[in-house]
Formats: sequence, C-alpha cells, structure tokens
Amino acid sequence: MSLSVESLFATIVAFAMLTFSFVSYKDFRHPAVLHSLVWSSILFLHSFMPHSLNAAGANVLLVVVGALLSFAAGCLLVTALYQTNANAQIKPSYNLRKYRGFYKVYIAIALLGIPFVFRKAQQIASHGTTGSFMLNLRLGLNHEAFGNQSFGILAYISLIAFAAVYLTALDYKSKNGRLTFLLAIVIACFYVVMSTGRTYFFLVIIPILFVFSFTNPSKMGLKSFILGFVTIIGFFFFIGVVMGKVGENAGEAMSSFSLYLLGGVSAFDVVLSQPYDLQYGSNTLRTFFAILAKIGFEFEPVKLVKPYVYIPQATNVYTVFYPYYLDYGLTYVFATQFGFGVLHTVLYKRALLGQYGFVLAYSLSVYALFIQWFQDQYLSLLTTWVIIGFLLSTPLLLSRKLN
Repeated sequence: MSLSVESLFATIVAFAMLTFSFVSYKDFRHPAVLHSLVWSSILFLHSFMPHSLNAAGANVLLVVVGALLSFAAGCLLVTALYQTNANAQIKPSYNLRKYRGFYKVYIAIALLGIPFVFRKAQQIASHGTTGSFMLNLRLGLNHEAFGNQSFGILAYISLIAFAAVYLTALDYKSKNGRLTFLLAIVIACFYVVMSTGRTYFFLVIIPILFVFSFTNPSKMGLKSFILGFVTIIGFFFFIGVVMGKVGENAGEAMSSFSLYLLGGVSAFDVVLSQPYDLQYGSNTLRTFFAILAKIGFEFEPVKLVKPYVYIPQATNVYTVFYPYYLDYGLTYVFATQFGFGVLHTVLYKRALLGQYGFVLAYSLSVYALFIQWFQDQYLSLLTTWVIIGFLLSTPLLLSRKLN
C-alpha cells in the first residue's frame, strides 16, 4: 500500500468538509457533520491504515469528493430555507397507556416468534457441511449452492422486534421503561444473530443512540457517542466471531476488518473502470419491479446478491454509489446525494422540535447515512423502511392526544 497524491488530496478535502460542517452547525448530530465524518474516516483509513486491498484510484476518490460536496449542498439549501430552534424539549402528546400497549404487543409477538424462527434456522442450517451452526446458517441463507434459502414470512418478525426497541427507547425514562427497553434489546439481538447480517446490528443500535441524544441531550453528548460507537465496534466483532466471519487468528481478523470497512471503495473503483450499459432503474427501483413480477408482469428483478470482484480478496459490496451509478451514471449519484442531504436535514430540523415521529425518522435515517461506506440502504431497503414506518406510525397516530 502506497499513499498517492490523489488519496491525500481527497482525505484533506473530506476533513476540510468535516471541519466546515462542525463549525457551521455546531452539532455532531447534524447530517452534514455525520456524512463528512463517515467519509473522511474511510478515506483516512484507506490511505493510512495498513491493508492488502487495492489502492483507491482517482476515479472513486473524485466520486467521493463529489458526493461530499453534493450532500453538503443539500444540507445548506435546507438550512437557508428552514430555520428552527435547536433542542426543543420533547413533551409527548400521546396517551401513554395506548402507546405502551402497542410496544408491549410488539414485544409479545417477537417473543412468541423466537421458537419458530429458531426452528426454521435449524432447518436452513441442516443443509450446511461445516461443524458450525452459525456458519451453516449463513451458507444456507446466502449461497446458491446451499439452496439460497430464507426465513420467509418469519423474517418480518425481526422488524416487529426492532420497532419495539425504538418505541421503548422513547419511553426509557418511565417507571418500568428501562427494564422493558432491555428486554426489547435482548429479543432484537436474537433476531440480529439469526439474520447472520451484521448490518442489522447497526440498524438496531445507531437509531437508539440518536433517539437518546434527542430525548436526553444532557447525558448523550459527544463523549457518550464516542463510547457508544466504540461499544458498537466491539459488539460488531463479537457478532462476527459468533457468525464465523472474522477468521481464526489476529491476521485473518485484521484482513476481515479491512475488507469489510474499506473494501467497498476499492470494489467500486473496479466498477468505475469497466464499461457498462445503463440499467435505467433496475437497481434502485428493484422493489417495484419485484412487486410487478409477483403479480404476474414479465419483469425479472436484479438479484439481491451482487456479483463478486477481486481487490484482490473477493467482495460484493460497493458503497452506496453502486446502484445509482449502474442505473443512470455519475449524474444520478451526485443528484441522489444532494437529495439525501435535503432529506436528512429536513428530518433533523423537525426532530429538533421534539416531535416523536421525526425523532424516530431522523434516528433511523442516520443508519442509512452511516452505512454509505458499505452499501446502499436507502432505496435498496425500501420494503423494510415501509414496514418499519407502518409499525412505528401506527402507535404514534392511534395514541396521539387530540387537542
């Protein structure tokens, strides 16, 4: 690994954007700060951390810089047009008895689903050839040679468990709120492990941190966030060990870490260097094509599992830019980053007003922002967002007090 002029320049630009964003907005929760923090960290580690991956080329570095500028422009536009008072006190305007009834039902459903999900996991893992239950389960869920199986409708119970976590986090300071929240967390962790996907762990933990930052800002400052993210990294590796994804020694663990954290940038650089034909929505609108195919239209949705490239290790994650680039090219990449900047900033400013719905919406959206270095979780996760949105909006709407 050698440090190039291009990577040094891109890293300096990213850190300049981070400094500008923090000085301008003075809140580490602001989407412009988070976006530049994510990408400056990735570029810094890719440039200076020892690893065996392909170096980031000029093409991908220019895309990252362009995305930083586009996202920041979206944030600036909303900031110029939309003024709010920061850190409004959150005062729930809900019938708390009804509100708590909903998340207790969610917890009960998630608890009742555990034996059924575990039994299904055993069936999926039974086709594996290794001596590890978790490795066999991962092979059964993700590899065609082992059937490429799924949990079917049982997979949706995990989203009910996650919704229970988010709702109990908002009610954490109530009499039995802490105990109920911890129970919801334990249940959700079971479903995270059964999914064999560590990104689900981020989907649970990151929104919780941001919910607490709005509901209890005096205790959830920058230091608490740093501690929280260190804990996340620790659990991330622990789950990786449980799932057999980390390797058997320190060298393999470090290689796995660098591939997972930095491989997307190197992989997308490979994509940028290859000729391709525009796919005109096949990737970003896959959910709609899949629905049309289900009801009888002659559409063949693109596969969820992406093709592998070698950097030189095999990987099939390509950062957030990949589906947008394949569909309409770099113009679409920068346009969507601008749009994401607008979306995140609108949600952030509404969350500052102390409304439960927008606190949840922004906290959830940060997950997609944070995971940009790995893969797209905006349109690619559309079905999940719709279901979680329904599960959260239902108790908020039906328990709301009428003035």
